[in-house]
This record gives sequence, C-alpha cells and structure tokens, in this order.
Amino acid sequence: MLKLGKIQTLKILREKDFGVFVGEEGGDSVLLPIRQVPKGKTIGDEVSVFLYKDSKDRLIATTKKPYLEVGEIGRLRVSDVNTIGAFVDIGLEKDILVPHREMRYALKKDMEVEIYLYVDKTERLAGTMYTKKKEDAKHLTQEELNASRYEKLGEQIERLIEEKFEGHIPYTDKTVDPEQVKKDFGVSKAAFKKAIGKLLKEKKIKITRTAIFKIYQD
Repeated sequence: MLKLGKIQTLKILREKDFGVFVGEEGGDSVLLPIRQVPKGKTIGDEVSVFLYKDSKDRLIATTKKPYLEVGEIGRLRVSDVNTIGAFVDIGLEKDILVPHREMRYALKKDMEVEIYLYVDKTERLAGTMYTKKKEDAKHLTQEELNASRYEKLGEQIERLIEEKFEGHIPYTDKTVDPEQVKKDFGVSKAAFKKAIGKLLKEKKIKITRTAIFKIYQD
C-alpha cells in the first residue's frame, strides 16, 4: 500500500525513459523520476522512497529523505509566506503549507518553528503549529534535524564540486573566505565546514593544503 508522507521500501516494477514506476506486485505504483533512481537499480530491485505530491497534485516518489515524515514533530524553516499561509522547508523540492488557521501566531520568512506534519482532508501534506494536541507524535531533536540538513548539504556540495567545479575546488574549508562560500554554495562557512567534514569522513572527498577533490568510485 502506498503511504503518502512516509518513507517505505518499494520494488521497481517497470522502466520508462523518464524514470521508473515503483510499488508492490499487483498493487498501485508511483513514478520515481529518472534523476532519483539509484545507480545500478533495475526492475525487481527494491528502493527506499518518500511519497509526496508534486506541483500538479500528482503522487510522486523521491529517494531524498525529508526532515519530517507524517506523524513527526520538528523545527522547520519558513521559506515563504503568502495569503493562504506559510510554506516550510522539509528538505524536498516542494515546500509544505501551514495554513493560517494552523498558525499559533503570524509567521515570517526564515523563522524556525515547531511543526507537526499530517495529511489534510484534501489528501495533501500539510503542517500545523498546534503540536501540543499531538501527544502520540514522534519528536525529532534538533541534533537529528541538523544531521539530516548537513547530509543534504553534503550531497549538494558533492554534486556542485563535480558539476560546477569539474571535480575540485581551489580552496579548503579552512582557507576559504566566507563570502566565497556564500557565492559558490549559498551557505555559511560554518555549515560548509560541517558538510565537508561529513564528506571527508565518508571518503567522498580528499583535502590537500590548497584544494578539495571529489573521490570517484571505481
């Protein structure tokens, strides 16, 4: 059974030029876009995916891990506010709406607020600030959320090293100027250092006195 807002393990049922369809044998299936398909995975293999709805309200799968799943509570950053509510970043391409009626107070862009993720009556993912009513919810600690954020940032930096810098950047996390990091990666130097440290520990990069190199696996 496909579960909106949950991470689950599904089997690759069929392949298309634009991606693969994952699901359970004899049951419903959902598209996993080609850019999200793990390298080497093919029909019959299992993949861990999160299910959400895209901008056209279609159920879709992603191998990216969100900061929160349905039924969990954690502090999220407000990415935008408009007439229908506030949008919070859960670590995916699409942000999640917190309707005005689900706000305990007015929200502004870049605020961090405690949010409970749920499926609303229209079968869409949504957030609420009324978290005290959710006694059975799982609370994610700030350490857990930060670890998830640094993991995603590490993936982003690794990709940019390869695509934007052709495999290496001409500075290290110790020698780089904070403004240069902001210009190249859009993050603070502190966040960059933590993400680089994680990539180094995972042996995905190597660091010399003057540069950072991506390690390519055989």
